[in-house]
Amino acid sequence: MYSYQYYYPYLQPQMNRQPPPPQYPSVDTAIFGHSVSSLQKLALESSTLLKMFADPSFSHSLMTAAQAGNKMKVDSLIKSIGISTPVTVEYNPDGILLTMHAQAQGSQCCTLTMFLKWGEFRG
Repeated sequence: MYSYQYYYPYLQPQMNRQPPPPQYPSVDTAIFGHSVSSLQKLALESSTLLKMFADPSFSHSLMTAAQAGNKMKVDSLIKSIGISTPVTVEYNPDGILLTMHAQAQGSQCCTLTMFLKWGEFRG
């Protein structure tokens, strides 16, 4: 039996080549600054939400409506708080998930998501 050894002397240097570094545009903090401002507004409005949730009467109404599966009532209660940012609400027996989106310069720039636990489902 014969065995052949193949040598590829020209492939080795090519395999060690590094790709060129990516070219990025110069840094401009304007868009980032708008996002920061928009998120600060979301943070203030989320604080308003949390203050209402801390009210036992309000939280009881919210949890009762959620437990009954009355999404319209839950949405109505959230809107009654009076914040300007729309809030997407999802809930289950374990808790409530609130998502708030902000816009800056005509497009969505940032999102604030909160999950608040309100029970332990053992089903």
